[in-house]
Amino acid sequence: MSFEEAKQFLRAAPEGGQSLYDHLAQTLLAVVTQRADQSQFEEISAAIRGLAISSPAPLAASKEEAKEGEASVAPEQSAERAACLEFAGSRAKLFVPPTEEPAEEATVPNLPEQAALFEWAGVSLGREITYLLYLSLKQLAAAKGAPIRFWGKLVTRNGDYFVAETKTAENPAEELEARLKMEGTEGPNKYTYFVSKSPSDPASWKELPHVTPDQIVVARQIRRLLTGNLDAPVTSFPPFPGGLEANLVRATIACITADTVLALSGTLAAEEAADEGEFTSINPADEEEVAGMAAPTVEELRDPATWVHAELDLSAAGRAQKVPLPLGEDGEPIQPEDGEELPEPLAPLRPIAEDTVGEAAKPLWVLRMCPGGAGQSAGSVVFARSLKWPGAVAVASGKEVSNVYVGLGLSAGATENKPYAPPLPKPILGEWAPPEDEEGKDLNEAADVCVEPPKEEEEE
Repeated sequence: MSFEEAKQFLRAAPEGGQSLYDHLAQTLLAVVTQRADQSQFEEISAAIRGLAISSPAPLAASKEEAKEGEASVAPEQSAERAACLEFAGSRAKLFVPPTEEPAEEATVPNLPEQAALFEWAGVSLGREITYLLYLSLKQLAAAKGAPIRFWGKLVTRNGDYFVAETKTAENPAEELEARLKMEGTEGPNKYTYFVSKSPSDPASWKELPHVTPDQIVVARQIRRLLTGNLDAPVTSFPPFPGGLEANLVRATIACITADTVLALSGTLAAEEAADEGEFTSINPADEEEVAGMAAPTVEELRDPATWVHAELDLSAAGRAQKVPLPLGEDGEPIQPEDGEELPEPLAPLRPIAEDTVGEAAKPLWVLRMCPGGAGQSAGSVVFARSLKWPGAVAVASGKEVSNVYVGLGLSAGATENKPYAPPLPKPILGEWAPPEDEEGKDLNEAADVCVEPPKEEEEE
């Protein structure tokens, strides 16, 4: 037998196994690379034999052979394989490149970079979910043609709500009569929100309805854990306007956004209302002025005066603007009565140092630096954590601030508004007493007067 014939003989591999020639080649390669002792040849050979992977079965040539192959697979293996294929299919939708170029306005912040900052503040969704969520938000932004921001996550009893935020395209309330029931883009409906329970499915995003002031007022008076079903009824007292969990989620998001979204002082500018028909608004400051600003140092970021509220406050009436005057029958605004004060929201761009509660003026924000202590450096991250809404965090990186909320959607009991209490019954009426006359004397019932009827004259 020649050398080539012997080599071909050793290369002949049994069905589903490895040839002797390949096994010897791998064993000798391991001995040389590991510089092992020759006495360990058998041990290395046994280890390589245990790691050998059988070659896969050839593909079925026809549908009949495929069906025979599926029938030979155990039911447990087929169910597991189907689950794996379903999982891979759901994730594959996110990795398909778009056929059309997305609009320039359809931008999404770099969520993986923001997630690294959130981890320093103790908030993490996991790397896998973060990346899948980032891809899903990019597809949502391309579909809507508008910038999308990851707002946060609301924990529910049956799956969690991932929330995305974008600016409202059309003003839902432009006329005065509509503004009496709902504020438009100048109020809590400045943004439109989408929720999804599966970040890996781009088609699972659902748009939430706009919020009304009545819903915000009642949402502050009730405490309710979310069920995870947007169509679930909200049974509460006082009755919640709208009646569905989708409305309650939207009202909760409006309250959290108004109280916890922060920015750095000098990066935003407020335009206050000069006339009755104008609105107060918060817009980005001049780009040249912001570019000329120096990035705040770590010590400056630890000062509460450096952080300001980036959104308008919601008053006790659930509004971000002054309450508009109702219209009369003639179409003219009805002026309020003397002494009647309408609630107004707080001043825009107020620093978080003014957020206090109680007579002791307990602050509602905690500023932390990470790494701190011995690890403190010029590159340390400073974040603000809300005590009113546990789970709300704002992290500063240079001049930019990244905001996120991950929680139950419930405010802290010590800082929330007073819970609703049924009104007490009216005081009991006193016993009846006769009224007084003009001189202040009691009026008593007069005595009965008996008058005899006149006698008729007798005829003669």
